[in-house]
Amino acid sequence: MNLLGDIRLSFRTLIKNPGFTAVAVTMLALGIGVNATVFTVTNAVLFKGFPLVAGNDRLAYISDANSNCCVSYADFEDYRAQAKSFEGMAIVHGLSIILNDGNGFPENIDANENSADTFKLVGQKPILGRDFTPADEAPGAPPVAILNYGFWERRYGKDPSIIGRAVRMNGAPTTIIGVMPQGFSFPQKVEVWVPLVKTAEVQKREKRDTWFAFGPLSEGATFETALAEIETIGKRLATAYPLTNKDYRPRVGHFHEFFIGPNAIMIYGSMWGAVGFVLLIACANLANLLLARAMGRSREISVRIALGAGRWRIIRQLLVESLMLSALGGLFGWWIAKWGVHTYQLAMASKSSWLILDYTMDHRVLAYLIAISIGTGILFGLAPALRLSKLDVNSALKDGGRGSTGGGRGKHLSALLVTGEMALAVVLLAGAGVMIRSFLKIHTADMGVKADNVLIAALNLPSAKYPLPETRISFYDRLRTRLEAIPGVESIAMADALPSWGSKLPFELAGAPVDDLRRPTLPVLTISPAYFRTLGATLLSGREFNDADRVSGVPVALVNQLFANKYWRGEDPLGKRLRLFKGTMPEAWLTVVGVVSNIMQADVTRQKFSPVVYLPYRQKPGVGMWVFARTRVPPASLGAALRHEVQAVDSELPMFGPFAMSPHLEIFWDSRFYGSMFLIFAAIALLLASIGLYAVIAHAVSQRTQEIGVRMAVGAKARDILKLVFVQGMIPLGIGLAIGLAASLAVNRVLKSMLVQVSPSDPITLMVASAVLILSATLGCLIPARRAMRVDPVIALRHE
Repeated sequence: MNLLGDIRLSFRTLIKNPGFTAVAVTMLALGIGVNATVFTVTNAVLFKGFPLVAGNDRLAYISDANSNCCVSYADFEDYRAQAKSFEGMAIVHGLSIILNDGNGFPENIDANENSADTFKLVGQKPILGRDFTPADEAPGAPPVAILNYGFWERRYGKDPSIIGRAVRMNGAPTTIIGVMPQGFSFPQKVEVWVPLVKTAEVQKREKRDTWFAFGPLSEGATFETALAEIETIGKRLATAYPLTNKDYRPRVGHFHEFFIGPNAIMIYGSMWGAVGFVLLIACANLANLLLARAMGRSREISVRIALGAGRWRIIRQLLVESLMLSALGGLFGWWIAKWGVHTYQLAMASKSSWLILDYTMDHRVLAYLIAISIGTGILFGLAPALRLSKLDVNSALKDGGRGSTGGGRGKHLSALLVTGEMALAVVLLAGAGVMIRSFLKIHTADMGVKADNVLIAALNLPSAKYPLPETRISFYDRLRTRLEAIPGVESIAMADALPSWGSKLPFELAGAPVDDLRRPTLPVLTISPAYFRTLGATLLSGREFNDADRVSGVPVALVNQLFANKYWRGEDPLGKRLRLFKGTMPEAWLTVVGVVSNIMQADVTRQKFSPVVYLPYRQKPGVGMWVFARTRVPPASLGAALRHEVQAVDSELPMFGPFAMSPHLEIFWDSRFYGSMFLIFAAIALLLASIGLYAVIAHAVSQRTQEIGVRMAVGAKARDILKLVFVQGMIPLGIGLAIGLAASLAVNRVLKSMLVQVSPSDPITLMVASAVLILSATLGCLIPARRAMRVDPVIALRHE
């Protein structure tokens, strides 16, 4: 019989056993589907990079080794002039732009400032209009902009006459000169690109504000050689400019290191390993099912051997069956993967909407899908095929072949496979458990605020329209007055950051020893009066800020209780002095006028409170502020009124929000997201492992029907039969549980960097994972055990 005949025979065999075929294909589809999903995502993150960008794998990103950000323009020019490892180099800077074009309400849009050759280096050019030129970077050049295709479609209906039209961006007349291709948005999701104008302010070496440089590596260069070259240039700059570059250490990284994070390989490698465990469990299940079917097929195979079929012919035909099953599983797995990737993409969009990746299933994903489909077919089909090919023909043909498959070794192999399934399942359960526990620690952490019934919105004043502190103060004062008059509003406050967010600045205390090299940092927040009352915090001593705290007055500050206890324990903090530093430059001395309760700041993981300094916005008014409105009614009901009052103060000013504060503080953090992913994988693994145990025990009970009948005939009770069945199921469970717990202690250490206040060997998680597995295994044994207890001894003694 040739291969085509084997395929026809295998097809008929699978058709005759629709129940087995459906179960097998479902298990394989789940295992292959989640594997293809994770590989597609990993492919997008680690290999493909940005859509429509040429040579993603050769693009190197330059940033600060300490913070993954940033590069000053002056340093960038030195890198570009001196580095030989790059074909070219460009620099980009993210910013927010207020667009007012007479086409609806003013809109706050995300934008990038680019050096002129940015698009050229990534292999793209506008589909309409022209690219930036060096002349656009010159100070005093007419402002121009290039639109993102999606923004052009949404805002202007793909009107080609937009080229050459003038709009107002941050108050300045700006000409639209181009539109980029559909799907292109480098290096992040933006609506507009504008040229980076080389003003005197931009060219200050100490100005490092969300900038990064990048460039394609030259022929023969590697990331290692590029890093060595940039580090050498960085050391020369540190010597030449010690005030700004002494502690600056440049780094060169791949796409995934810069945009996803240094743990990208670990995170996605862990996910890949997890779904690999799921696929192994599915293969072990299929191998067990095929071993169980071997008893029923022993006579069929023996007849074929007796008629002259060789061992290789038998193995080939059985492997063809397995490969047909895995091909069907791969086909349905591809559909599961498409759905899974789409779901993952939506979830990531809510987590990091600024980054656009290419999640399409390309040739690399197709090759992987085909490879694992073929590999799983061979993996789960080989052992049963080898076992059936070594049948004792005489024994198999006698009385239907009872016991001819060498039952003892088959039972041991089945038990070994179930033990492996249990071990893999407990590893996945423990990994998912520590990540979910980590998220719960963050979610339930005390932030020191009462977020219920608080409405928030963000404002960003254009510097061109509000260039002076006095103009900003006037705007905020007028807005506060109007917002406080809204019916249903209890109090209004402003701050330049939300709780748990914010930046840190160096500081020193008056009279304390000074170490210029190791000056401590702490969160600094600029706030308005009534901030603590609005957020439900408490003034512990002294006074809050008031309208007398102005730019021309005595510089004052508030500190939180933790600051007072840490630096002035046993002393009265009122009247104490401290000063902040902007870079290496000291600011004015501040006098402490009050102490307030602790609010979480500058720690999005909410691990612990930090010392915090508060400044009055009247003494240091910024262009960007958050508005907080505590309400006596549901916050969402006042959204329209708040927006109306902002427009009444400045009709051209857009606003981010408003929305209720409580859900906005819910952090879609890695522990929650990846913990949920691991939990899904663990649930699939647990389901497959339980099914596998059930199948093995059920088959064992059917094979031991006569033995059970004899035991019951000589006086065995129902509890004895129950014990007999459970012992057979619990032995592989116990061994698998012990192996899995030991393995989880090692595997969870890989996840350590993603955990917050949870140990990789957290005993509660390990106990819960063990309990869940034991419960599932118990249910898997219970149904066959109940069936065994109902065996009629008379019927059983006649059982073949």
